[in-house]
Amino acid sequence: MYNEDIRLAIDVGSSKVCSVVIRRDNFNEPEILAINILPSESIHDGDVMNRSEATAAVRTSISEVSNQCSLGFSKAYVGFGGKHVSSYSGWGKVSGFDFATGITEADIVEAVRIAASERVESTDHLLYATPTSYKVDDDTEFRKPPVGMHPDSLEVQALLVVSDMAHYRTVFDAVSNAGVTPIHGGSTLVAEAEFLLSQYERDAGVVLVDIGGSDTEIAVYNHGRAGLFTSLPIGGFHFTNDIAYAYELPYENAEAVKLAAGTLVGDALGIDDEIDPTSLSGSERVLDVERSLTRVSVSNLLKERAEETMKMYKSRISQVSGLPDTDFLTVVFTGGGSKLNGITTFAKLAMGLRGRVEVRKPTGIKSLPDDVSDPAMSGAICMALRALERIDRDNHVERKPITIVHSSESDEPELEPVAAAAPSGVGARIRAMLGR
Repeated sequence: MYNEDIRLAIDVGSSKVCSVVIRRDNFNEPEILAINILPSESIHDGDVMNRSEATAAVRTSISEVSNQCSLGFSKAYVGFGGKHVSSYSGWGKVSGFDFATGITEADIVEAVRIAASERVESTDHLLYATPTSYKVDDDTEFRKPPVGMHPDSLEVQALLVVSDMAHYRTVFDAVSNAGVTPIHGGSTLVAEAEFLLSQYERDAGVVLVDIGGSDTEIAVYNHGRAGLFTSLPIGGFHFTNDIAYAYELPYENAEAVKLAAGTLVGDALGIDDEIDPTSLSGSERVLDVERSLTRVSVSNLLKERAEETMKMYKSRISQVSGLPDTDFLTVVFTGGGSKLNGITTFAKLAMGLRGRVEVRKPTGIKSLPDDVSDPAMSGAICMALRALERIDRDNHVERKPITIVHSSESDEPELEPVAAAAPSGVGARIRAMLGR
């Protein structure tokens, strides 16, 4: 196990901590070794409310996956998302190209580095940077890298995805205090976009909507490039709170009602049936229910919230310049809130969409248990996949000390470590620039 490429990824979400252990099997395919989902009351509305409790939650989640695969871990990749992650654009300019080669990938990476250094504030931590457009000699614009051209100057526009520095440090401290060294912080939304969306969709225009507990993250791609990473302060909790408030139910029971009986389509079988909250999971806190609950009344309540939410989604998406008609964009939902029955049908009607609309989750991964093959786990699993496939070979397994007996003379030669291959391509160079 010590010589394998085994990764531990931790996603500290808006209401839960998820840990995933992943490796490549003998056929070079990704394989899940362990996975854990732990609700955390120390995280509320995306904020770490109690640092010691957050540390305890991370430590417990790591302990669970360690027990599942009988391995200890010394380091981990950490995923960031929610309202603390945002994006903005920056420009970087370079000149003085070699006459023989013209513009190279290294020049583009340098322009992105300049854009990040000039645009990213000290209160933010850069998670991800990618070029989105190019301009040569302050005039001609290109969508693809103008490698090999011989202009006087090159300007590169870069999308810069950042996390609030205070939140970044708080989460890293929680992981570090749990006994594991956090060696990388990345955007879970970037990882989801990479593994849930096809290259064709990113070229043609696609919107990824991750509905979390307290907020929704949105990524917009067009012409193969990211155009926006943003979040809105509305998520699955708000739907549940509407039910809890309207029917005077404890939150746990309102969540059970939403999952068991909530729907956004009006022609569901038995929609007029009454609902008994005491018969649903987590019903021990329900003593008496004043109002009558029926599927139709719960459905109407959820539709009101969903209609408002979809309008917010479309409004934010339409702010991205250069998109084709938003009505024809592909829209992909993921995250725990996307499990609400009928969400794709309702979204097509409420947002006036004529393109493909569907809910997705990570698939095709060896040893991924059916009970966690769930949109709610998309962020953690895609972060683990990104750590495995896009970042240099590593091993997060804790090496146990062993005693080696040395003879006075040895015929074995002393071997020098083999240097890792240098990263190639603009993306790999940018990740190397960011220390990824």
